[in-house]
Amino acid sequence: MNLRNHHKAITCFLFLFFCGFNYTNAQDAAPVPKPVMGIRYFLPANNLPYLEVKTQTKTGRVLDPLANIPVSVYFSEESPDNFLGKTITGRFGTGQVFLPASFKSTWDSLTEFTFVAVSDTAAGINEISSETTVKKAILVMDTSNADGVRTVTATLKEKKGNEWVAVADVEMKLRIKRLLGHLTVGEEETYTADSSGLASAEFKRDSMPGDEKGNLVLIAKVEDNETYGNIVVEKTVPWGKVFQADTHFWHRTLWSTGNRAPVWLLFLALMIIVGVWGTIFYLVKQVIKIIKMGKEYDRQLLTEIN
Repeated sequence: MNLRNHHKAITCFLFLFFCGFNYTNAQDAAPVPKPVMGIRYFLPANNLPYLEVKTQTKTGRVLDPLANIPVSVYFSEESPDNFLGKTITGRFGTGQVFLPASFKSTWDSLTEFTFVAVSDTAAGINEISSETTVKKAILVMDTSNADGVRTVTATLKEKKGNEWVAVADVEMKLRIKRLLGHLTVGEEETYTADSSGLASAEFKRDSMPGDEKGNLVLIAKVEDNETYGNIVVEKTVPWGKVFQADTHFWHRTLWSTGNRAPVWLLFLALMIIVGVWGTIFYLVKQVIKIIKMGKEYDRQLLTEIN
């Protein structure tokens, strides 16, 4: 081997060596998945408050759902006396625990709540926990119609002592409830409460169809607020168009039955029936005729023989 080929061999060897070394280091430095948990508070419209827990694995900056994790939820601290409920996270890593009726007296007496979620030890997953603190609040929605201008207003009120005090600078969403989603009342996606705690929007969906009485369901909600959680309120208003379903039940269509089928389809079916039965009668007639001809031939043959 000459000197030039010798240098090439050494260069290739060093290159492969460092590639393998870097690959080993990269494997050693790969982030290890870490289980994490989050807890959120919800106060839905006309329903019981509930808590949603979410278990995930965090790999670097990537979060993946962690399913089938038993989670117990407590008030204030982890103890049997403060137990609120238990859930098992689903395929998306979420589970819900509704506040029990036994918690009502505590709910009425306090203005701030701390909830703690603790998971059971699952296969390959150590115990994980999370907590959140929310202040007691309600959402109030109102409407007005002055000089043809329809306005929707919402106010978030926090419980302080024995009074409900409006909260300023809170972002809210004002929506119209629809079957497949919610539409904005006005042009903005969110509305911020002013110094008096009032968030308002002009209703600009004049041609929106309502139910059979022309009613629409308006929704005001606060989402993922660090202090108050998620709160929703609904209100029904007669601001929609009366919905009248356009039915073709009495019209002649292909999917109708009986005498509501199209005339040409009835005529075609009648012609098919007449053709089939006509063919059957014709064949029966020919068979009878053949039998008669056979009997006549037998009589003639016997006459000739005699």
